[in-house]
Amino acid sequence: MKKLVLFISLAFLVNYSIAQKIDKNILKKHVYTLADDSLMGRGFGTQGARMAADYIVEQFSDAGISPWNGSFKHPFINARMMVKIEGCNIIGWVEGFDPVLKDEFIVIGAHYDHVAYRIEDGKKIVYNGADDNASGTATVIELGRWLAKNRHLLKRSVILIAFDGEEAGLIGSNYLVKSEQIPVDKVKAMFSLDMTGMLSEYGGIDLVGNATLDNGATLLTDLAAKHSITVKNDGKNIEGQTDTAPFGKKGIPSVHVFTSTVSPYHQPEDDANLLDYDGMVKIAEFMTDVIVQLSSAETLTPDKQFLASVSGNGVRFKAGFRLGIGAANHNYQDEFFYSKSVFAFNAGLFSQIRFSKKFSVQPELLYQSVGGKYANGTIRTHEITVPLNFRLRLFSVMDDIVENQSYIFVGPYYSYRFAGKADGEKMDFDNNFYKEDFGIQYGIGFELMKTQLQITGAFSIKSLTRDSNVMQKSSMLSLGFQF
Repeated sequence: MKKLVLFISLAFLVNYSIAQKIDKNILKKHVYTLADDSLMGRGFGTQGARMAADYIVEQFSDAGISPWNGSFKHPFINARMMVKIEGCNIIGWVEGFDPVLKDEFIVIGAHYDHVAYRIEDGKKIVYNGADDNASGTATVIELGRWLAKNRHLLKRSVILIAFDGEEAGLIGSNYLVKSEQIPVDKVKAMFSLDMTGMLSEYGGIDLVGNATLDNGATLLTDLAAKHSITVKNDGKNIEGQTDTAPFGKKGIPSVHVFTSTVSPYHQPEDDANLLDYDGMVKIAEFMTDVIVQLSSAETLTPDKQFLASVSGNGVRFKAGFRLGIGAANHNYQDEFFYSKSVFAFNAGLFSQIRFSKKFSVQPELLYQSVGGKYANGTIRTHEITVPLNFRLRLFSVMDDIVENQSYIFVGPYYSYRFAGKADGEKMDFDNNFYKEDFGIQYGIGFELMKTQLQITGAFSIKSLTRDSNVMQKSSMLSLGFQF
């Protein structure tokens, strides 16, 4: 019944949304202003970024958007090593009219910073970032203007945010969520408009994360179709490389509205003259309908599967590739003798299955080369190793700025030796050496975004040789990359 009411109301509300068009010329003006050479690429912490912030504040005010908590500017300090950089999120809002639902919020955001400029042969080459992300910022401004003029259609309130520091690692959005510059627990949905200027060139839009909202995939796809917009990519995964990520980690349905990287992404050629402004109008008008529809819905709830994946109560899966280097030797347990170390390395796949915020299991499948060196020669084996590590999260550093965590781990491993040499001769696995090995792995690691740095120690509990207790030992420094 709820869905029926929702879709009956849709046709009625769409009629309102199309009554007043988004002005293409004003959109174009915003992009040309923000992507002008005088703003020097709007690099995080630069004068150009401050000029962009001033312009957005002026436009928010002119559009009739209300300042959040008395001010549009909400500064923050980003401290890295010995350097402190001041950033500023621009926040405005349009209050809903429903006495109860107005205390719930829909967030519409876009980052306004870009990657500044470079000096080449004494000449300043500016990266103007017209598509990335003057396009999204311009759209948010005009969405705010339309919503302010049509606030009688909004039951829930809408918060409009121009994020700073996205290009430097989602700094502004991470800070906003961690510091609760807005009441994060009252946010029911979030949309990030990041690169929306190439609709015709791309042939549609991506709505990455639309299924994080219960019934969101159906609703948003149907609304896009009403505006003759093709949805090319969507789903239940939060886009981790834009400002949806900090909201998604909090269990807030978050959608990345995106026309892909068909523009000159992070290149000096990303200029205002390249954009599809008619397409930007279509996206903006599509978003007005989305906002009005969600604002008036009886309930807004996250998809259950999505919520379980970020709540700490559900299982979350990651996978990646690892490459490590280190040293290995042998321990004669009965003689208390250690061989000299040889160079060791490994490479392969790892996965992480998270069961809670603190605890996860990390299975791996690795090829590795280990061994030991003696006075009369060297032993080297080539193995397929399957560790099963039990991982415990310790703490994070500057977690308000970027996703990171430190952890310790321990667990068993199984190895199968498929080749090897002892003193230059092929190892005789039938008579002198064992093909199988069992042991314990342990270590410590640090994870930053999708990169993992790990120190691993390992020792066997099964002898390498059949006539004495020769135990393999190794230590590795490895670098892992999540897919």
